[in-house]
Amino acid sequence: MSQQSSNKHLISKEQAAQKVAFYDRLKEELEKNTDWPTKYMYKFIMPNQDSNITKVKERFKNKEIDLKKNYSKTGKYISLTIVTEEENPDTVIKRYKTMEDIDGLVAL
Repeated sequence: MSQQSSNKHLISKEQAAQKVAFYDRLKEELEKNTDWPTKYMYKFIMPNQDSNITKVKERFKNKEIDLKKNYSKTGKYISLTIVTEEENPDTVIKRYKTMEDIDGLVAL
């Protein structure tokens, strides 16, 4: 493996701090505005590759989910909407963090 590809997922201290701040704000909003447990909706956009879709679905194994797929006009991208029961804000954040290694995935 080349040095460049092995550093692909390394992030700067500034990016790490921004990520921590984002998750802190998300947790605060979820605690303030949601009664738990609840049905929570995740929305992801990513390149339309079977391997990406499989990776997302694996992160929800052992969970009952409602999955909807929408494809971009050209078919190059796919959006996945997943609704599932979540226990608390920490489980939501943990699940988002498990998605961070999927190339090209954007969580909305």
